[in-house]
Amino acid sequence: MAKAIINRGSSANDGTGDNLREGANKVNLNFDEIYTAIGDGTNVDGTIKVADDSSTVMTLSANGETMRVLGGTGIDTTISGNNLTIDVDGTVLSASQVSTLTNKSIALGNNTITGTTAEFNTALTDNDFATLAGSETLTNKTIAIGSNTLSGTALTITGDDSSAQSLSIGDNILFTGGSGITTSISGNEITFATDGSIVTETSTDTLTNKTINGPDNTLTNIANGSLANSSITLGDDSISLGGTQTTVTNLSLDGATGTIDLTSSGNKLRFNYAGTGSFPSESTYEGMFAYDTTGNEAYVADAGGWTKLLNENSSVSAHADVNITGIADGNVLVWSSAQGRFNAGSSSGFIAGSDLDQAGADVQDVGYVSHRSPDATVTQTLTVTVATKTSEHTAFGDGSSSGYLIDGHEGAHLHLSPGVYKFDQADSSNSGHPLLFYRESDKTTAYSTNVTTAGTPGSSGAHTTITITEATPSTLHYQCSAHANMGGRVNVTGSEAPTIRMPDSDKAFFGTGDDLQIFHDGSNSYVKETGTGDLMLQGVNVRIQGATTGNNMFLGVDNGASTLYYQNNAKLATTTSGIDVTGEVLADKAYIAESTLTDGATVTWDMSTQSVCKLTLGGNRTISAPTNGSTGQFASILVIQDGTGGRSLTWNAAYEFASDTAPTLTTTASLGDLFTFRYNGTKWLEVGRNQALTLS
Repeated sequence: MAKAIINRGSSANDGTGDNLREGANKVNLNFDEIYTAIGDGTNVDGTIKVADDSSTVMTLSANGETMRVLGGTGIDTTISGNNLTIDVDGTVLSASQVSTLTNKSIALGNNTITGTTAEFNTALTDNDFATLAGSETLTNKTIAIGSNTLSGTALTITGDDSSAQSLSIGDNILFTGGSGITTSISGNEITFATDGSIVTETSTDTLTNKTINGPDNTLTNIANGSLANSSITLGDDSISLGGTQTTVTNLSLDGATGTIDLTSSGNKLRFNYAGTGSFPSESTYEGMFAYDTTGNEAYVADAGGWTKLLNENSSVSAHADVNITGIADGNVLVWSSAQGRFNAGSSSGFIAGSDLDQAGADVQDVGYVSHRSPDATVTQTLTVTVATKTSEHTAFGDGSSSGYLIDGHEGAHLHLSPGVYKFDQADSSNSGHPLLFYRESDKTTAYSTNVTTAGTPGSSGAHTTITITEATPSTLHYQCSAHANMGGRVNVTGSEAPTIRMPDSDKAFFGTGDDLQIFHDGSNSYVKETGTGDLMLQGVNVRIQGATTGNNMFLGVDNGASTLYYQNNAKLATTTSGIDVTGEVLADKAYIAESTLTDGATVTWDMSTQSVCKLTLGGNRTISAPTNGSTGQFASILVIQDGTGGRSLTWNAAYEFASDTAPTLTTTASLGDLFTFRYNGTKWLEVGRNQALTLS
């Protein structure tokens, strides 16, 4: 459209110009046309966009930004006035231009190159072209004879004897056979063949006056009948050449170096001789086995003579180092190092009813050990003496330098079965060394059950007597009450009260997967469940007490209260409704989890589980009297308007407000009112409120 001009009139306010509405309309029309022309009708696009052949777009600001048009390789740009000229420079070829091309490839299929052979050869720098009509010399070229004609060329043929013959192309060659060789030509093939005088690999021929080298040749299919000698004789047997003989009769073998090597089973050789006088020379046949059929004895040859072999019927006296002269019933063979032989003599070994002292040697492969113990009416007496310890004492170098001897044995480790045992301390060496029993070697816990003492150690009648029963601990220690580590250990056979002692960090394992472990690590004791199950401590009453005071630390009653103690005084106990704490409660952080009351026409509030709660009103509601309250209990409730707002809440008479006036709720949607109460046993007294709270 044409530009709309606002009529301003002839003079101010003369009534001849456009009114404000008409003037504003013309302004809007002018701007609409501008915004449409250089924008989208609403916004002005203050840019100019220029795109190249690859659709790459350059955007220029219309506020005076300059666009540069640059030349590339072989292209120049110039501006003169309003004219932009884009032109090629001298490096770009034109159809009519004469130029020299360097390093260019010209596809002959799409282009034509003209000129003479001489012109091409002038242009070539490495060689020349050959022409059809010209005369040139070819070097290192291959010429197909079938497609070309060669003339004036000679061939030279040289024989094995170095004689040579030159032939021209077209001359004839004669191939002549020699001794045993014939030649023939068929088509373009020359055949060299042997005649009947030549022996081949496959021909059948009779050789006369020929020598065949055996190591280099193999003769086959020669029948024995064609041989002058066709068999050999071994023993009494004649064996054909090439035949197999598994048994040879009456063959004798002799010699000084030969051997017989048989690894099969079931071989049979007889070495029978009628008396030892018929035996061959033992020095010649050392190692030979021979059997005396006269004396029915076996021998083996040794360089020094024939040695008789013992069998199950031979007497022990047949051994050269055994002498049984004067042997009698009950005698045994006793070694004499002076004589270098065994002699018949009396036994000095164990005699029934005497002590068996192995002097530190092992006792092995015992079927069982039977304890013959005294009953309660028979007392077994063990004689106690005291002497300086030697290395035989189990506590040598530990504790007192003196030690107990039991029936003459230092620090004896005793195995006792149920019965009465009297440790006799009448010997004077016991003076000052009272013998008592303990649970541990360091005498931490004395054991006095069924133990009696009498007299003064070292004087007549002094003793310590213990009656062993099934109730006696499986391990006890007898020690001097006045000195350390003088005694040894007592193991009770048949005890039903076993003592189990384990070193630090040794563990007692229970369960297939060793899930339960009980151990002491040197500082602390552990009862540990290492599997996936629970560690269960079960009892009608489960009580944990102090080790030194015996004071209660914890008491759990089956189907009842669980109580924690401080110095034997109950401080925290579980009840049917929660916990009961005696004394102060100090905590870094304590809170009651917030509960959500169920919205409905009448809202209920359980103080045993919902003392801190919130309620979102979905309509006008009534809240009933709380249940399960405790005197002195505090409670709080956050009343929230739903997204609609304007909800009201009617309070039960159990809630007491200042001046008996119930609060008016905030009606704004999603805001909340917070109320806090304290229960006096009858009513819930309001102690604070905070209303119109923004909750998020």
